[in-house]
Amino acid sequence: MQSRFLSIGFLAALLASQFAALIVCDQPARAQFLALRSPFERFTDYRLIIGWGSSTPPNSQWDEFTHSTAAVTAKQINFNQYASIEYGQFRVGFMAYKFPTSILPFVVWNPQFQIERFGVGGDSNRLAFSFRAENLFAKSDANEYLGNGQSDKSRYPDRNSLSFLLTYWLGHNLDTSDYAHFLREASAEDMREDVVTGPILPGSGGEVRYSTRNGFSVGIGLGSGKYSGSGPISRYLNFFSNYNVYTDKGFPGFNPLALIRYRLRNLIAQLDIAGDDVNIGIVLRNLRHLDIETGLLRLEHIFPRSSRGPHRPEAFLSMRYAISLGKESGFFEYGDAILNQLADSDGDGLTDLEEIMIYHTDPNNPDTDGDGLSDGDEVRIYGTNPLNPDTDGDGLNDGDEVHKYHTNPRLADTDGDGLTDGEEILKYHTDPLLRDTDGDGLTDGDEVQKYHTDPTKPDTDGDGLTDGEEVLTYHTNPLLPDTDGDGLTDGNEVKVLHTNPLNKDTDGDGIPDNEDACPLEPGPKENNGCPLVAFKIGQRIDLPRVEFETGKAALLDQSFPALNQLQGLLTKYPTVRISIQGHTDNTGDSVQNQRLSVARATSVKSWLVEHGIPSSRMETNGYGQTRPITTNSTDVGREINRRIEFIIIEYKE
Repeated sequence: MQSRFLSIGFLAALLASQFAALIVCDQPARAQFLALRSPFERFTDYRLIIGWGSSTPPNSQWDEFTHSTAAVTAKQINFNQYASIEYGQFRVGFMAYKFPTSILPFVVWNPQFQIERFGVGGDSNRLAFSFRAENLFAKSDANEYLGNGQSDKSRYPDRNSLSFLLTYWLGHNLDTSDYAHFLREASAEDMREDVVTGPILPGSGGEVRYSTRNGFSVGIGLGSGKYSGSGPISRYLNFFSNYNVYTDKGFPGFNPLALIRYRLRNLIAQLDIAGDDVNIGIVLRNLRHLDIETGLLRLEHIFPRSSRGPHRPEAFLSMRYAISLGKESGFFEYGDAILNQLADSDGDGLTDLEEIMIYHTDPNNPDTDGDGLSDGDEVRIYGTNPLNPDTDGDGLNDGDEVHKYHTNPRLADTDGDGLTDGEEILKYHTDPLLRDTDGDGLTDGDEVQKYHTDPTKPDTDGDGLTDGEEVLTYHTNPLLPDTDGDGLTDGNEVKVLHTNPLNKDTDGDGIPDNEDACPLEPGPKENNGCPLVAFKIGQRIDLPRVEFETGKAALLDQSFPALNQLQGLLTKYPTVRISIQGHTDNTGDSVQNQRLSVARATSVKSWLVEHGIPSSRMETNGYGQTRPITTNSTDVGREINRRIEFIIIEYKE
């Protein structure tokens, strides 16, 4: 019963210690509570930590020689100091019972490394190690239990200690994809002004932090030195010890260490079993750079014992203040989740808030969909989907469309020819920016899907006509060089012979065009398909009109059927010589009309020479307006008078 009331009294002393802190005391005191074990702790920037603490003293101490307890009356409150430099995996500092006469340095290392794909250490992994070397350079006269009634101070001096702790986090990873839930969890109470790293929108309340390490952590380890002792718990679990408490000689051995820790946002509750000590503490983390820690030390001392110092737990209150020494305006644990409304972690032009809340992209990856365009460019410049590498579904990723092919990543068919950009580039090798890649008059889509021609070749069947001419003008088959099967290519029929490429017997005389010497004039087979003709000197050869450009000697297309007939006739009858005579109407100057009539007759002769008729078989004459065959007083009459006549001037049987 007495122990129960004394325990309650020491809990009440926790509050009293806050007021008693004003009383300065020269008695040495304990310092470990300023450095309770903290797994998963790593920081992003250099920081200086300074600390101060006070604790209630034990109410009595055991004297081994008299086997009795003596009240400690000189100690009203204990003080200590703490300072450290921290960065990433390392913490180096000191604790002092009384500064500067009792300084005990320490080193803590929380390594982070990779074992194949399994990460160890730091705040981003479940498993972590902590190595600690404490009470460096400790001396016997720095006995932490020295006080009235303790007559054997050399028996329990502070000792150099080395320990390691293996910790495992049992919590659940934060689902940052549900950012609305995240924001609800990281409410206004968790906004910490000390860690704002950039400008914040008006009324935002600052940068939101939320610990991702919420939940339980457990730890086990081994400790030597001050963590191996002879208390009612540790003395039964000590390994490899040959230490003599009376002579202060020998190796103190190892004792198990254990830890149970629970974290909820910035609040940490921790039960720490280390050697002789069973400690419980509560820490409020990073409140304007300040950590506040309180709790009870040496809870094992509530049990009966006959050795080592005080018999009652000790209440404490301590504070640690962090000062950033690096480039950042603040600091934070790697285990924190962070929201800065204007932060752009991956530098893609979108704030992290936009990426998570609006576009659902990865704020740590500048190109979430891996298409070669940054998320910011996709959203703000090109209007593409940053979650889909091929926004328009044309088979090309958005980055290639923009940078390589210069097509529209939001249009599957940039040139509107009926083929997707991907089909044009990857399958048909056409130009996705040109509707008609080969310039044959047909769109690429029509060639592929409708006519089945080659969109990269203007003349798929190689017959001398473009695919467009065959389909749109002559209605021939662009996949067959000889549509009517008469042995003549469509191009030769159209451009040379002027026969019908859709009819193998153009003049209908029963002789195929390829066998007909006069395919445009019906004639008997015995005359090779040409009409029977009786030639006389001075006879005019009747042919369709030969037309010229107005006022010029340039032949028009409609003249070629007549000229083809004449060329065929002269070829068939090589003994015929003709006179090519040009005539005009009476419009304009007579001298000029004379010259024009000569030029037109000469133009016809030149065409016949180009098509195989010897020049010696033709002569030219121009009569201008001197030989009209009808009146020039009407348009019809003048048109008739503008003519070319072919007169036979020589013929031999």
